[in-house]
Amino acid sequence: MRFVCIGVGASFAALLAFGQTNQVFRLTQNENKQDLEEIARVLQGTGNIQQVSIDDLKGTVAVEGTAGQIGMADWLVHQLDRPANGQLSGVHEYRAPGVGDEVVRVFYVGSAARPQDLQGIVTTVRSVADIQRTFVYNPLKAMVVRGTGQQISLAAWIVDRLDRPANMPAPAPHEYKLPGDDVARVFELTYPETPQQLQEIVTLIRSVGDIQRLFVYIQRRTVVLRATAERVALAAWLVSELDKPVNGQVANGDSAASHEFRLSSDPANLVRVFYLGSSRSPQDLSKVSA
Repeated sequence: MRFVCIGVGASFAALLAFGQTNQVFRLTQNENKQDLEEIARVLQGTGNIQQVSIDDLKGTVAVEGTAGQIGMADWLVHQLDRPANGQLSGVHEYRAPGVGDEVVRVFYVGSAARPQDLQGIVTTVRSVADIQRTFVYNPLKAMVVRGTGQQISLAAWIVDRLDRPANMPAPAPHEYKLPGDDVARVFELTYPETPQQLQEIVTLIRSVGDIQRLFVYIQRRTVVLRATAERVALAAWLVSELDKPVNGQVANGDSAASHEFRLSSDPANLVRVFYLGSSRSPQDLSKVSA
């Protein structure tokens, strides 16, 4: 059975007339139809290749495009047509000639036990690093990204902090400074016992800090965000105030200022955390905050 992903047929002469050619890649890992479809989508999206087709009976992927597109497709196929239990370490990058600072990189996310774990890292990288061309190949737990050198560097920094066993702390540094005033930051929370508790902290940081690019990776109780340096400092302060034992003693301090954060951009923009020890239920707390 043949499945054509996109595009219509064209004669070889017509392809040459437009500076295009074609190539058929025969895969070696007994990929099924779904696997071949995922590879085709990676080639299309990463290489901006419109003419890609698969033949699941022969185990082939056919590509029509320019010499540069064929070269990138050849590299990508060799990154994805690998044994799942093979050696996948090292840096896997491709710099296509004539495309400026753009880089293609493949990350093999070994700690992603489920497809949703891999998708959580993909969503975080796409949004925090602002990389639109981000694709997955699930059989190898692979994430394929294409962006500028700066974007790929930030993506690698994020992956290195999320792709770890749950009991292994993320390496320092926990901040990544970007051009201008933007900072990316990773927070590993200690005390949330349920996804709901973790999500409540995330919601408070997002709303109080007015931080739009903020994501949670539940598998490691990790929060990744990107904002201005001052907003990141506010987020760090909120984490220190909120990431505490649920049933532990929380001291209000010797003064009100010990639980306050003031944004320098607005003298009246004061953030204060109150610990309401007498509130015995979420309903009681809702009444107080209403």
